[in-house]
Amino acid sequence: MKYSEMSNAGWMMSEKVISVFGVIFVTSYVAKSFGPAIFGQMTFSTSLFSIIQTMAIFGSETILFKSISKNEKKGSRLMAVARRFRLILLLILSTPTLIYVWLTMRENFAVFAFAAFLSAIFVTQDIFSVYNNARLKSRLNTVANACGMLVSFAISFTVAWLKLSPFLLSLSIVAVTLVPYLIKRGQFFRHREICAPPRRWQHSYMHYLLYAGLPLAISSVFISVQVKMAQFFLVASGSAQQLGVFAAANTIAASWIFIPVAIITSCFSAIFRQRGEMAVRLAARLNGYVMVVSLFMLLIVSLTGERLISMLYGNDYIQAGNIITLLSWATCFSAMGTVVYRFMVKEGGFNYLLVKILFQLLISLLTSWFFIRSWGLIGAAWSVFITELLSLTVINYFFKKGVIMKIQLSSRKIKTYK
Repeated sequence: MKYSEMSNAGWMMSEKVISVFGVIFVTSYVAKSFGPAIFGQMTFSTSLFSIIQTMAIFGSETILFKSISKNEKKGSRLMAVARRFRLILLLILSTPTLIYVWLTMRENFAVFAFAAFLSAIFVTQDIFSVYNNARLKSRLNTVANACGMLVSFAISFTVAWLKLSPFLLSLSIVAVTLVPYLIKRGQFFRHREICAPPRRWQHSYMHYLLYAGLPLAISSVFISVQVKMAQFFLVASGSAQQLGVFAAANTIAASWIFIPVAIITSCFSAIFRQRGEMAVRLAARLNGYVMVVSLFMLLIVSLTGERLISMLYGNDYIQAGNIITLLSWATCFSAMGTVVYRFMVKEGGFNYLLVKILFQLLISLLTSWFFIRSWGLIGAAWSVFITELLSLTVINYFFKKGVIMKIQLSSRKIKTYK
């Protein structure tokens, strides 16, 4: 890795350290104070709108990253088109969802869902994060996101400490995206502007966004749904309490994924500019870095996870200790799968990704339905584990004559790193 890439990754990691600190200490304190039922309701509401948010983003994050990395001026024009498109799509998708939640679910769900909707607005309008990442200026994102997280955690801790109404936790859901958006927006427009393309060109930009974004959007939505599948089945066949226990285990198991993601994001700016064997070699090298980091973190979580659950969340969440190692393995597969996903995007494998995610969703649906009905909470963890394992391996190996297998095998050879 070059110094600029290492520095950029370092800034991205430092942001997530604050996030992990808050998740481990503040979120666990809130979960312990209000119990698994309230924690499960918050988790379900935010999960629901995270899917809608993913749909509204329409795969444009990866497209913008690729475009800005290659040509900043063209990327800026695409940012303007994507920003407006995202907002329209979010409003169209959110309105019927909010009405449905209000009419069919308890008051707690409705309040948290509306807060998640407001939070999603600021996420979809935050096109500045991808610009900063693509230009290796993640330091700006780190500062802004850290401020948002600190404000959000302060609100959550105050509400829990003073035993206030759990409805006030909705303020923290909004603050965590509102504050960073305002900071990044102000910083961006202080130094530059978003240059919207001329009217005669807007059609071509929108066509490109739709053409390249549709497979990614569908893939991203299915990924989001697949990740949340176990949670939805737990709500349907179990209870909000079981969902709260599962969410606690998954929080600890996935708390470290920011490390490989930061490395991947920083390195792919260079990989996007390479072709042929050089791109494959760089991807293999990156996969090796991610694999080592992931296995190391897996070992730590596996050895300390049960004690962390007991210490941070309390006896109400003790069942989470039984599934934390399985979910940690799934996190490992997911981290390495991110390398594969971005390489496929670089190679234009949008249609393959779409087909792949359809298979992945089907596997997740079947395993979630069968395993959760048969084994409950442990079945949910096995469902996630098996889905992520197959997504990383078998389902990828039909892409471009097995180039993904070549990348994964090459990452184990010493000459790849010379």
